[in-house]
Amino acid sequence: MDAAARVLAERGYEGASTNRIAQAAGVGIGSLYQYFPNKDAIVVMVLDRFADRLADRLDAQIEATMAEPWPVAGRALLDAQIRLLEEDAGLLRVMVEQAPRLGPFDKSLALQRRLTDLVRVYLLLNHEEFREDLDVEAALWILAEAVGMLSIRYVLDRPPISHERMVDELAELIIGYLRA
Repeated sequence: MDAAARVLAERGYEGASTNRIAQAAGVGIGSLYQYFPNKDAIVVMVLDRFADRLADRLDAQIEATMAEPWPVAGRALLDAQIRLLEEDAGLLRVMVEQAPRLGPFDKSLALQRRLTDLVRVYLLLNHEEFREDLDVEAALWILAEAVGMLSIRYVLDRPPISHERMVDELAELIIGYLRA
């Protein structure tokens, strides 16, 4: 799986043949096919592991900052999310480009649900700090989509914006949306 992740990150989906993956893993192609019927099965497994790593590290960040004021905690989570995506930009690109073709990833959906549930709890527990007319369910969807898409596009497109500036601007966008 580590070899497959490296090949996918370096060469992308199209350049990651089963032969290259087997060679990088130091195994014969026949051995690879004993465990995986095709390249897509390998890609799904690699992307599931990628989603698991993201979930574990974001969960740890949320736990570490839950007691902080919401603008501080939110900014720290944004910073962590973008840094994690930057660390595995090659796999992120494969996920974004191939996920529609390969179908939904259970781990990716589970990650999104976990993060949404944690943000829901945080919004409900701190509702007095947010605007009165805040519809929590609508806000959750808007925040998840805005933060997710902007973070992904930032990492993949590499606009001329520093990491710190991106985090600051995204945090201001969210704070402005939620602020009472």
